[in-house]
Amino acid sequence: MPYIATIKNQTYTITTRTQDDQTAVTLDGVTHALDWQRIAALATDEKGKQPEGGYYSLLIAGKSYEVFVRRVVQDDENNSQTYEIQLAGQYFLVRVEDERTRLLEGIARTNAQSSAAKIKAPMPGLVVNTLAQPGDTVNAGQTVIVLEAMKMENDLPSPITGIVKELKVQKGQTVDQGQLLVIIEGE
Repeated sequence: MPYIATIKNQTYTITTRTQDDQTAVTLDGVTHALDWQRIAALATDEKGKQPEGGYYSLLIAGKSYEVFVRRVVQDDENNSQTYEIQLAGQYFLVRVEDERTRLLEGIARTNAQSSAAKIKAPMPGLVVNTLAQPGDTVNAGQTVIVLEAMKMENDLPSPITGIVKELKVQKGQTVDQGQLLVIIEGE
């Protein structure tokens, strides 16, 4: 099954194949024979659980590398996995997901962009500015509300291009976390 890896906003398609104890990885159409072996597992955590990852010896095209891999749990992960990888003195944060999941999420995002969007307060705060009124057309990424929290101003952008249907707050109003601020109808 193909996998999609995202490294520094660059996406790669990866497939693996094992035959006669030989492993081959195809990265964006280029196949590399590799030999790898686990050197050491990661230490167990305070709950006695063995985390995913470890230290590996990797041989690619006759060149040897030591690789450190550790699974990093991220709050925004759905069906993907994120790994911290250290290879040849470089650090990478790699998000991996299967191709099917990526396609389904893409379809869901496309459908979401064609419907209404609700902007909610990500934290309690004070509305210091409303930059759009009902009937205004806004672009995806355009700031609609400015919310002050902990002496910092936070721009809240529209997630879709559309028309402001309802503005639920006004300048100077205090809001709670999760409170509905704006409803935008997609075009």
